[in-house]
Amino acid sequence: MIFFDIDDTLLDNLSAESAAATDFHRFYEHIFPVSPDEFAYNWRMITEKHVQRYQSGELSFQGQRRERLKELFSHDCILSDKEADILFQRYLVCYEKNWRLFPDVTSSLDQLGEMRLGIISNGDSFQQRQKLIETGIIDRFSVVAISGNIGISKPDSGIFLEACRMAEVSPSECWHIGDNLAADFHGSQSAGLKGIWLNRNGIDSLNAVRVIKSLSELKGIIGVHNL
Repeated sequence: MIFFDIDDTLLDNLSAESAAATDFHRFYEHIFPVSPDEFAYNWRMITEKHVQRYQSGELSFQGQRRERLKELFSHDCILSDKEADILFQRYLVCYEKNWRLFPDVTSSLDQLGEMRLGIISNGDSFQQRQKLIETGIIDRFSVVAISGNIGISKPDSGIFLEACRMAEVSPSECWHIGDNLAADFHGSQSAGLKGIWLNRNGIDSLNAVRVIKSLSELKGIIGVHNL
């Protein structure tokens, strides 16, 4: 069984967020007199902070959305929950229209042939499934385990063990591939899966870590270590 992360593993989430922030900035340039790149960077920092609060259980999924907009606009006004929700919907339209798979995804999944595939992802279940649906790959995966449903987030070993239970396979029979060294590689390894770190930028590769720069390398690695 081969499990994949979604964001920045299959779907180019960083590019989608940056493009969405640039689009969103055009609506509010009069409030944010900075360059699109600076606005996108600030939005990314705010997003990371409040998504972490959501993953730790401090905020609900809707709550982290509201907090992101409230902090973004805090220099100009104090937003109500309703106002933050309206603004986030405008951003969400920009974000969803920029969802794209990385170029190596479809061909790499094809190369894996008849191997069973699954998903282990942090995030809101509805939104993460929508990403798989909108990009046309949902039917490739027989198991989709998302923290929003399970109540446990990576790197906690519990989410990996639950995904294996859903797949009716032991952790030692499974691989997990993801872009986050701590959450995906070390998290899956701690649960007894075989972790692979997808390090697309090739920076800071570690000798003790099984690492690839592209999903096109997967078949070679899994073939050598065939289950």
